[in-house]
Amino acid sequence: MKAILAFVAKHSLITATTLFAITVGIVAMVVFSVGSKDTSTAGTSVNEVSDSDSSVSEEVQDDIQDLTLQCDAYPEINEVMEIYHKALADNDEETVKKYLLYVNENELVNIAVKSEYVEGYNDIHCYTQEGFQDGSYYVYVSYQLKLTEFDTTIPGLIGLYYCPNEAGDYHIYRKADMSENVLDNYYSAYMKQEVQDLYNTIDLKYNEVLDSNPDIKTYMEGFEEMVTNEMVKIIAIREASEAIQESESESEASETQSESETPEVAMTETVRATTTVNVRSSDSETADKLGKVSTGTELTRLEDRVNGWSKVLYDGKEGYIKSEFLEVVSEDGEETTAASYVTVKENVNIRETASQDADRVALAYAGTKLELVEHMSNGWTKIKYNGEVAYVKSEYVE
Repeated sequence: MKAILAFVAKHSLITATTLFAITVGIVAMVVFSVGSKDTSTAGTSVNEVSDSDSSVSEEVQDDIQDLTLQCDAYPEINEVMEIYHKALADNDEETVKKYLLYVNENELVNIAVKSEYVEGYNDIHCYTQEGFQDGSYYVYVSYQLKLTEFDTTIPGLIGLYYCPNEAGDYHIYRKADMSENVLDNYYSAYMKQEVQDLYNTIDLKYNEVLDSNPDIKTYMEGFEEMVTNEMVKIIAIREASEAIQESESESEASETQSESETPEVAMTETVRATTTVNVRSSDSETADKLGKVSTGTELTRLEDRVNGWSKVLYDGKEGYIKSEFLEVVSEDGEETTAASYVTVKENVNIRETASQDADRVALAYAGTKLELVEHMSNGWTKIKYNGEVAYVKSEYVE
């Protein structure tokens, strides 16, 4: 730990600047609403998807959409929202990932930090309207927020989109997950007088609580800055730890190479997982897990290390897998050309083909690096994602 803190202190200026650029959009996503209809929440991400389409189907509905606001009309929706909000308060990552359509690592840090100050979301009520897609709903969840520091609860309200995928499995969509058409429809539903009255009522109750409790008001005014500072510290320590581990691993590998006079194999080649295996943040069995790949998954190997590990490209970033669980699919040969990459400028959908109507493979967040195959003349860029050819809109990468 002393080595980590020393690293952070030594590189504090660089680290703070870099992290602010990375996290400024993320930390504005609040785990709980504070009654204002303009406040970001766990259901509202500041980093909205700039791509004009998402996985939500955009077929024109035959029936007229019913935007009448109903309170607690669907017990199953109430149950899901209660479980989801309990997971937020308890920092239950697995449950949050189960119900949210997408959540990235920095958002999980945000939730973890805020869970330290949140005891629970009580007295949950769900106000629903028919959503854009058949079987979907716009859900406005009201609750009483219980902070660990105060006995008085604070009224809150959050707007979400509860929508099934093609298999019929429901997920919670936030603004960043909605297509342009769905988002336009969501705002139309939100502007209905019943919804505006609901937001105004919660907003009034929220302000009444703060006005009658100066300590709570002061606390809430400084809450986001406090969370931001803690997030920056946690992410800085994590990245510093990874950098130290990587430096130590490279040093050990260099010493091993010098002793054995066996050179590292550094080339770009396609490899395939021979079994389900963990992807780690560095070449160590004790390193953090970035995820898993299943049998048959193809990856781009960036380096075959003599210590028995392979550096691979996983979800747009470097990861490590034990070489014994990989087999070579193809090699570029002795004279290899290093792969080229593009960087995602804004959150963008990765598609199977160069079409907005094509199936979405994944959502790439701003800052993600993708292996470049070809810049196409039709406004799309061909890339490799998890060993497979895919496409993103060229205007969202550089």
